[in-house]
Amino acid sequence: MDTNPAEAHVELEGINYYTLLEEPSHGAPNAPCILLIHALMSNLHMWDATVQQLHATGHRTLRYDHVGHHNTPPAHDPTVTYHLDDLTRHAHQLVKSRTGQAHAKAVIGCSIGGSMAFRYASLFPDDVDGIISIASPGIKSPASAQELWTQRIEQFEKDVKTGDDVLCHQTIARWFPGSRPEDDGVRAEALQHVKTCDLRGYSVLADAIRGYDYTSHMSEIGDRVKTLVVAGEEDQAGRADVLRDVAGGIPGAEFVVLGRTGHLPPMQRAGEFWGVMGGFLRSLG
Repeated sequence: MDTNPAEAHVELEGINYYTLLEEPSHGAPNAPCILLIHALMSNLHMWDATVQQLHATGHRTLRYDHVGHHNTPPAHDPTVTYHLDDLTRHAHQLVKSRTGQAHAKAVIGCSIGGSMAFRYASLFPDDVDGIISIASPGIKSPASAQELWTQRIEQFEKDVKTGDDVLCHQTIARWFPGSRPEDDGVRAEALQHVKTCDLRGYSVLADAIRGYDYTSHMSEIGDRVKTLVVAGEEDQAGRADVLRDVAGGIPGAEFVVLGRTGHLPPMQRAGEFWGVMGGFLRSLG
C-alpha cells in the first residue's frame, strides 16, 4: 500500500510500475507536467537534482522506475518480453493514469529513456510539446549491441551466483569516465542506484534497447514535437558524433554537447544540464 499521496503503483501489461507524481514548490497543483524516464540500471532518483529545479520553476514532475528496477518489481511472467514500443506506450499510459490526462509538457529521458523519448514523440505527437533525449544510443540499436548486452547479462548472472557486484562497478566506470575527484560523490550515489536493479529487469530492458530501429520515423519527430538532443562529451554509449547525426536528421532539432560529461549528464553536471533544459522548456511556452 502506498502511504505517500505522491506515490502510486500502476499495473500495466504484467508490470506493477512504481510512480512518483510531485507538485511544484509554488503554483497550481495542476501545473504543466514533465515526464522523466531514467537510464537502464539506474532508478528514478537519478532525477533528484532535476526535479528540484523543475519544481522551483513551477512544474509538476512524474517519474517512475523501470520494470525490475528499484521499487518496480520484475514482470509477473518471466517469459514475457517487451519491445521498446511497449515500454514507451507504458510511459504514455502512466501519464494518463497519474495525471488524469494524456498531455505532458515534455518528456525527458536518459539512455534507454532517451530512445524512448524519440519514440514517444512519433507515437504521441499530440500529447507532448517537446522532448529532451539525453545519451541515447541512437535512433536505432547499434550494430554492436547484441553481443555487448549478452556479455553484460552473463556478468550479471555470475554476480548473482557469487554475490559480487562486478557489473555494478563496470557500469559506473562506463557512466563516469576518468578519475576526477569532483565526480566521486556522484559515482558513489549512482553506485547505490545500480545496486537496486534486478537481473530480470535488466534483461528485459537490455533486450529492448538492442532491438529497435526508428530511422524511418525521424521526420515525424521534429515535424510536430520540438526536440533537443543532449550528449556527454566523454560518453561512449551515447556518442556525441552519433547523436549529432541523429539531431541533424530530425527537422528543427537542437543539439548540445556537455563538456567533461559521461552517460548521465543530469546527475554528473546538474547545473549545466539545467541551463540547457531550462532554456528549452521556456521555448515551449
